[in-house]
Amino acid sequence: MSEIERLKSGREWFGFLTLQNVDAVAGRIRSMIGDGQPYTWVACNEGLGNYRPEVRTSQVAAKIRTHHDDEHASVVVVDTYGVWSINTRLSDQDAGVRREPDFSAPYLKITRSQIQIEHKAPVGARLLWTIAVQDMS
Repeated sequence: MSEIERLKSGREWFGFLTLQNVDAVAGRIRSMIGDGQPYTWVACNEGLGNYRPEVRTSQVAAKIRTHHDDEHASVVVVDTYGVWSINTRLSDQDAGVRREPDFSAPYLKITRSQIQIEHKAPVGARLLWTIAVQDMS
């Protein structure tokens, strides 16, 4: 099964955000939180020192968009609080594997109810985000 098929299938997936998969990653995010499903967004920022998490509960996505050209791609989510986004310049997974392990490219782990994203802020601090779909029952 290809990377794109796996993303579309709803199965667990992990890998880098790339120019090749940005639309499929955005589609997966839309399938998880794009229909008004509330979620909790948690962020840890090593630049703040002791990893005190920022937690936003009951978030609802209003828009999930992609922007891309031949050299850059991003997924942008507008939600209850504001805007969060992930960006890449990697062409494909192999380019991600060949790069230095500096967390500059977003690395995602997606399960049926959670998205974990590890990347860097523009100022260089490592960021760890978790988007957890809230149970509707």
